[in-house]
Amino acid sequence: MNFTSVKNNKKTINLKNKNNNYEVNAQWLYEHSTNSEIRDNYTNQLLIEAAEIDEHLYVKSAKINKNILQIQFSDNSKHSYQFDYLYNQLESEEFKSKKCLWNKASIKIPKYNFLLINEKMLSDILLSVETFGFCLVRNIPRTKNGLNELMKLIGPVKKTNWGGIADVKNIKKAYDLTMTTRALENHTDNPYRFPTQGYIFLHCIENASIGGENTIVDGFNVAKILRDRHKQFFNTLTTFNTFFRYKDENAWLENKCKLIELDDMNNVIQVRYNNRTELIPFDKNKKIDNYINARRKLWDLIKDKKNNVRIKQRPGDMLILDNYRVLHGRGAYKDTKNRRYFRQGYMDRDIFQSKLKTLAI
Repeated sequence: MNFTSVKNNKKTINLKNKNNNYEVNAQWLYEHSTNSEIRDNYTNQLLIEAAEIDEHLYVKSAKINKNILQIQFSDNSKHSYQFDYLYNQLESEEFKSKKCLWNKASIKIPKYNFLLINEKMLSDILLSVETFGFCLVRNIPRTKNGLNELMKLIGPVKKTNWGGIADVKNIKKAYDLTMTTRALENHTDNPYRFPTQGYIFLHCIENASIGGENTIVDGFNVAKILRDRHKQFFNTLTTFNTFFRYKDENAWLENKCKLIELDDMNNVIQVRYNNRTELIPFDKNKKIDNYINARRKLWDLIKDKKNNVRIKQRPGDMLILDNYRVLHGRGAYKDTKNRRYFRQGYMDRDIFQSKLKTLAI
């Protein structure tokens, strides 16, 4: 994006292009300099202490030379700024991807074959999860740590009090309901953690012959329906802090948070729901009633068959789920020989997002 004119106001400059007029702070410009005495050329990190820049700093001269803004500051230092860099900073051009909301009728399950994995496919897998909140990868090795063959291409597994990659199978004296044959209602994992695990990698080594299908729901789509049709309930779930706890003899994990989290621009950035571990905190009766009614409406949308996609994972299949967006569940199953065996790993958001961005460059 080319800038057509610059006006020097000493403490600020005015940059103009065909669409906008930007008032740019002098110290902001100084801190964004790529001069070798200001910023390390390799790491792009500041070499100066920004808080110690002369408070009286001002722009002595400013001019445009082709696609470069040339600045001389009051300390007589000279700096050059590429237009592309300046525009990206002024418009806060961060990595952005389109979120496609979906329900049962509108989604076509994104599927990939791990036997054909290459850098382009890895990028597509990550972008699918970013866009739809999930994808299905087939032909992952059916070994105990087979899911790590894909995970290691992205980043390290997140370790919890249960370790790294964990078993999901029916056991005696189950420490969690996932380790039973019962159905699991749609939920997000571990909202009692702070921060909550960002992504789930669920690998099928062997499935039950009867039952055991996975269900997935787009929580962002459910939140949009709630916002569009039941604004009062939406407002309640974005302002009321509920409470989640997991406790056993070795762990005590808890988190106070909202079922629907918004960013500063009121965009939905996280949906939580986990009936098994929620403990509503005490509050005024009216607030509790409002929350319970709003949560009931949210659950009605979560369990609505129109919003649910069912996937029966085959041996070697792995589901990757955005745990901040997609709710997942499981049908009850019968497994007389106790052969159903899944393995599950978590990954932090920054690790996953870092790989997505580097591959997208």
